[in-house]
Amino acid sequence: MKHMIHRHWRLIFLGITLLVDASAVVASSAAAYYLWYLFPNFIPVSLTGLANITLFYTAVFLSMATMLGLYRSSYHSTIPRQYFLAGKTYIYSTLIILSFLYAIRPEEFPRKYTLFFLFVLPLFFSAGRMIMKHLNSWCRRFGYGTFNSLLMGYENGGVKIFERFKGFPELGYELKGAVHRNGVPHERVRIHGVEIPSYRMKDLDRVIDEQCIDRIFIPSPAILTDGYADVLRVTKKHYIKLKVLSGEADMLLRTANIYDISGITIFSPPRRRVDLGKRIVKRMFDLAGAAALLIVLSPVFLIAAASIAFESGFPILYKQRRTLVRGGRTFHLYKYRSMIKNADEMKQSLFDANESSGPLFKIKNDPRMTKVGRIIRKFSVDELPQLLNVLKGEMSLVGPRPLPVTDYEKVDRSSDVWEYMNARGRVKPGMTGLWQVSGRSNLGFREMVWLDLYYVENQSLLFDLEIIFATLPVVLFGKGAY
Repeated sequence: MKHMIHRHWRLIFLGITLLVDASAVVASSAAAYYLWYLFPNFIPVSLTGLANITLFYTAVFLSMATMLGLYRSSYHSTIPRQYFLAGKTYIYSTLIILSFLYAIRPEEFPRKYTLFFLFVLPLFFSAGRMIMKHLNSWCRRFGYGTFNSLLMGYENGGVKIFERFKGFPELGYELKGAVHRNGVPHERVRIHGVEIPSYRMKDLDRVIDEQCIDRIFIPSPAILTDGYADVLRVTKKHYIKLKVLSGEADMLLRTANIYDISGITIFSPPRRRVDLGKRIVKRMFDLAGAAALLIVLSPVFLIAAASIAFESGFPILYKQRRTLVRGGRTFHLYKYRSMIKNADEMKQSLFDANESSGPLFKIKNDPRMTKVGRIIRKFSVDELPQLLNVLKGEMSLVGPRPLPVTDYEKVDRSSDVWEYMNARGRVKPGMTGLWQVSGRSNLGFREMVWLDLYYVENQSLLFDLEIIFATLPVVLFGKGAY
């Protein structure tokens, strides 16, 4: 039982956090009603009416917190970052609540009561967050939410990893030692006054078994091609995670508005039961979401199809063979045709003008684009037919972006990215993803792979909702699309 709780502690902690936040909203509602009762000209509300108001406010606050990533950040971000997200949640929720307040009858949503509620909510919410912080610290003393970890050396950025773990104990990473490629001059190394055991690479298998290691951290992915190639093999052998923390990864996560101080996972052992459960939930979500979007956006479908046919005739749809990884499963991806009819024949002659990297082929002022094509691409309307791919089970609403099969032939596979990019194939390709909400065409192939690896490791329904919410402004303002 204890082993199961330890293994799923972060999920349990998330559930407790949701319950505490919901309790904070309910407590705020009760306190607001009491303050309103003390106010002159009090007009009583039935218990049923009060319950409906409280339920509405709770749904608004928790939904907004989910879409802004507040709950995912519980074990990934600093406490100040969590309070920043909580502040955004409060502001957005307040705007929604006040909009509804003035759109319906005052007697159903009393104005004075609502103002009292919005005043006391930050107090109860902050108190709940402080309780969860102390609960997390208390549980770590008994081994819950902690992970035995190894550091691949302390040079070349390794010291910064150690400083991060010491500065943010809420991460729960217990450093059990540092591993070096060459001989070890001392049995222990001192980093900022703290001594940790020092091991040789040849001792790695033994240390993992003796110390019950859960994670191995490296300061840079370049280490894998600089004498530590066996690290990836060992992590796969022992089914433990290999994570990278570097300036490059930190910068990219900030670009994606994700301040994950626990880094990016390069390798994660498959969890068949967990992965199966995620796939079932994700498939149900995809079917419901795709069907709803097809109905709601049907006028946009008709206008786009008519515009393409009027300007350049048929065919209206364009299909292309795509895949997530080289040699992986392929499928026909559907799009509205945004280019001239012989665009594929012209592509070979335009490779020298490619403005992206790796297998990504992007030209800002592509001469093959039609007038209608430029418009529908800018606002991602050309991507809407992929809802059919979602219904067929070939794609998801959210996931890594599939690339044309032929584009992989243009890539030099000696890059360190190819050592671990096959992990992208663990999930279905998506219509939108971290790459799309983080710059799209403004980011290169390497950056796309990093973001995809992060998504694969952290994929969940909460994360999908967060990405979908972040996709809306990207689509509306055409950010990074060409």
